[in-house]
Amino acid sequence: MQNDSLQTLIDQFISYKKQNGYAYQSGVYYLKKYALSVLEMETAVIVPTKESAEIFLGKYENAPGSLYNAAAFLREFSRYLIARGYSEAYLIPSGRIHLPTPVQPYFFTEEEITAFFSECDKVMDNPHYKGRHIVLPAMFRLLYCCGLRCKEARILARENVHLGEGYLDVLQSKGSKSRRVYISGELRDYLNTYDLRIGQLFPNRKTFFPNRYDAPYGASMLEKNFLRFWYSAFPEKKNSGISIRAYDFRHHFVYANMNRWLREGKDVNAMLPYLMRYMEHSDIKNTLYYFHLIPDIYGSVIAKSGHSEKLIPEVWDI
Repeated sequence: MQNDSLQTLIDQFISYKKQNGYAYQSGVYYLKKYALSVLEMETAVIVPTKESAEIFLGKYENAPGSLYNAAAFLREFSRYLIARGYSEAYLIPSGRIHLPTPVQPYFFTEEEITAFFSECDKVMDNPHYKGRHIVLPAMFRLLYCCGLRCKEARILARENVHLGEGYLDVLQSKGSKSRRVYISGELRDYLNTYDLRIGQLFPNRKTFFPNRYDAPYGASMLEKNFLRFWYSAFPEKKNSGISIRAYDFRHHFVYANMNRWLREGKDVNAMLPYLMRYMEHSDIKNTLYYFHLIPDIYGSVIAKSGHSEKLIPEVWDI
């Protein structure tokens, strides 16, 4: 009964977040895991305690990203409880868990991109995974062409894709932020064909990229299939020690656009705000981050900016 009370509070909190407009899928996942962890303890826990929180977080000690997320959602749950009068709820101290060190992005060559999608297009129809052979090539192309976050593509609702007008609406990707993403004519044509094909299997689907239950693909399933296609194309790279993820399509999108602007002689600094908005970076620093990762871009930008240095008057100290 005690654990039921904890579950009731979790359900009320999740309902509160959703009523305020948050999708909160990740929060549901981690709080469900916390509730299961408490059940395993076989102790009476109604609100988070220091002991139950430490045991729960200990399950993620070898996964820095998951550890950070688990702590963040549990802390948010405790804040909610404290505001409701549950003053005994344990609040994980600020700074207890730090953001994980970012993984070095992987930037694809044109040959690698071609080989990857060649493997994507070879995936066979499997009755056990209805529509997978149609969905995966299309979803990975959207990630590559638009630089979306993996979650943004996975949970994309059909009603938010407007192929006739050439855009899609990404709703509440990070927090309450939303944005409109315009797509190229070539991608629009591809997705129109995809929409017709997948519509024959799911006539009234709600998810643009449905799994067999017309629900979004899970994060692990997307990553598993990405690596399956990647290592089918490049078996020699398995166990090479080089980290690569589906998320690297997003990094590559920034890299490819910067390189294209440089080749076309455009002012990269003037173009960056547009790229920042398209990517939904919260700060221009997140976009500038790529200058320092890619030597050929950074060197080219420095060289171009050097031509204008003589136009800026020197300022002497007074």
